[in-house]
Amino acid sequence: MRVPGGRERLRGLVAEDLVRFEWLDELVLSPDGRRIAFSVRRSDPAQNGYHVDAFVLDIDSGATTRVSQGPGTAGALAWDRKGQRLAFSWSVGDEHAVHVWDGGTDRAIVSIDAPMSGLTWNHDGTWLAGVRWTVETLPGDPIPRANLPRPSVRVVRRLRYKQDGVGWVNDRYSQIWTLHVATGELRQLTSAQADHAEPAWATGSEALAFVRIAREQDVAEGWGQILVVDDWGSSPRALLPEWRGAARSPQWGDGDNAIAFAGHDAPSPVNRRMFMQPWLADVASGTARPLAHEVDQEVGNYAVSDSRKGLSNITVKWPAGGAWIYYLITERGATHLYRVGLDGMYERLDEGPHVTFEYAPSSSGRVAVGRSDPGSPGDLYVREEEGTERRLTSLNPWLADHALSQPEEVWLDGLEGSRVQGWVLKPIGFDPAHRYPAIEYVHCSMFSWDFSHEFQCLAAAGYVLHVVNQRGTSAGFGQAWTRASEGDQGGGDYQETMKMVDWLTAQPYVDEERLGVTGGSCGGFMTNWVVGHTDRFKAAVTQRSIVNQISFFGTSDIGPEGTTAEAGADPWSDLDAVWRQSPLAYAHRIDTPLLILHSDEDHRCPLEQAEQLFAALRWMRKDVELVVFEGESHGLSRGGRPSNRIERLRRIQNWFDERL
Repeated sequence: MRVPGGRERLRGLVAEDLVRFEWLDELVLSPDGRRIAFSVRRSDPAQNGYHVDAFVLDIDSGATTRVSQGPGTAGALAWDRKGQRLAFSWSVGDEHAVHVWDGGTDRAIVSIDAPMSGLTWNHDGTWLAGVRWTVETLPGDPIPRANLPRPSVRVVRRLRYKQDGVGWVNDRYSQIWTLHVATGELRQLTSAQADHAEPAWATGSEALAFVRIAREQDVAEGWGQILVVDDWGSSPRALLPEWRGAARSPQWGDGDNAIAFAGHDAPSPVNRRMFMQPWLADVASGTARPLAHEVDQEVGNYAVSDSRKGLSNITVKWPAGGAWIYYLITERGATHLYRVGLDGMYERLDEGPHVTFEYAPSSSGRVAVGRSDPGSPGDLYVREEEGTERRLTSLNPWLADHALSQPEEVWLDGLEGSRVQGWVLKPIGFDPAHRYPAIEYVHCSMFSWDFSHEFQCLAAAGYVLHVVNQRGTSAGFGQAWTRASEGDQGGGDYQETMKMVDWLTAQPYVDEERLGVTGGSCGGFMTNWVVGHTDRFKAAVTQRSIVNQISFFGTSDIGPEGTTAEAGADPWSDLDAVWRQSPLAYAHRIDTPLLILHSDEDHRCPLEQAEQLFAALRWMRKDVELVVFEGESHGLSRGGRPSNRIERLRRIQNWFDERL
């Protein structure tokens, strides 16, 4: 396309550009700080899926070697203690294996029936530990009878019997397994009826720490307790016998006398909105103390982005022999890298409007980081101890040939004297004299300085896009702000959202008669709530949404704690309060044309939520359409099949195009 003067105008992004992206996933730094192993995810349109390749980059020379061979999925990257061998999980279709690369050759140690995640080496490099889904036969399970097929039933005894992105897990548990590197011998280390994760071997012994999570969230292990196996054959013991809350990511240090972890000590039933902080446990005494606890922010990356398959990175990392413990902090629309010493003195290692979504430190102070911003889905950087940084990759150079909308940060007045952070993305080729249709994008996680393919597509389609971090945002603005909407769903958060809409429609370039609203998950809840309480919007798209808090309690994989925390009551203790905070209660008020997008394998916000709203509106002959994506989970927009992700974007844009 050419503009007056003969200059060629770059086009913005479209949904189909999804298949061109390369996303940086995992990264690990060798103990000597010289080499970075990292993985890159890319679409495979022919298979309607993704490949993940593993690479090793020599920092000094810049030479990069592809470690994985052929199309497949690499993960769980782990260097041995000398930095000479790299272990990784490798899957091709339904075939899975653990591989070891020694700098020249790559060999499969063992083929297994399920991927092995969370790989970690023992101190002398003879064993690996990892996590596998393991089927367990329980008393009372159905048994085959002569001349009859095995009964097709599921026996449920644990509360969290299904998990979003995994499916029904009532007969499977995540167990810790060990793998002998030379022989391929596999040993099952744990067998409790609970899920196990994040194994970490001590630096100088056979002691192994890991996290145990019970399927019942109202017990002490419901959100994660750290256990330790002191040596081969011993039974797991609780690292912190008096711990009541949540714990993640154990990391050995200080000569194996201490374990750092992320967590909080709020008693069960644990409120899922409690912030995790870095803690330090004394292994001998079984006690722990908080580190840098005065930082009123959440450990991890909670930035919302369709560039990241997962939503958070709740980890701490303590390089062997190092004096510093590293972690991420989500704050005011950004995610930054921090480190803290054993004395509790901490420092932030990066600044600016970006999202550091992955990191790998060494004891020398060199840190490899994965970082993104509104112009890039993410690249690999290295930070030296003195503070200098340099970029090591350019995964998406093709973006330079396309026009992107640069988010403009705005801080607006909220309720009770609060200030609310937001951004405006203007259409490509923006003309301040023109009035544009606008879309208010609502949510409950955290909008950020991360890259968003979806936002860029809507801006390229000619829309003004407005996103804000109103009260209830999951991280970035302090614990009180995150919990401000508890027991008040659709109250202050709705009022604050509408104050932001008032500001948007007051802008001279916005056409108030062509206003849309959309959001997913809690943002889907808010979309449903908005159109049930105002007719200001001419079109709405609700995605993977919450509709009925009463049925949500018993059908979602986080239903019990989700309903009780968000609505402030259980349905049987205060049915009116729970129903009052359910958008379905106001369905008769909805006159805004509504597109409902949902996935049939969404166990976080189950399909029945969408079906209830559609049935009510269709019965009342409202303008409504339900689109169900088959075989997809709650994370469709981030990790769904490429064709479905593209179709989702196309349907959102078409719905707004036809009505705005």
